Amino acid sequence: MTLVADKTKREGRWYFGGLASAGAACCTHPLDLIKVTLQTQQGKLSAVQITIKILREQGIFALYNGLSASILRQLTYSLTRFGIYESGKSFIPTDTFTGKVILAALSGTAGGIVGTPADMVNVRMQNDVKLPPEQRRK
Repeated sequence: MTLVADKTKREGRWYFGGLASAGAACCTHPLDLIKVTLQTQQGKLSAVQITIKILREQGIFALYNGLSASILRQLTYSLTRFGIYESGKSFIPTDTFTGKVILAALSGTAGGIVGTPADMVNVRMQNDVKLPPEQRRK
């Protein structure tokens, strides 16, 4: 009995990378929120102090302010990168290091351009947590 190799071309599932990025954003969002708060703060609080302040003043769900924008950013940025890279393989040969670098640079640049507006919204939504409730943009 001989085994015959399947000659059909296997489709790349590049969209799994974008979905995985969005899932990772759900786990790392509180850290990103604390980072943005550290970068935009007026005082000299540490990351631990900022976390405690947010938890005391607004509760644990405040660590997820802006999560929807974070997911949108990952979906636009990562799906664009992975999609262009996978599609670009038919135009730019990736059997050489140079081909891989060129294709990665092009897809990363396109992903950055597409993902920047969502990233800006993400930072603004995360920064809302610092404002008094009546001044928040929500």
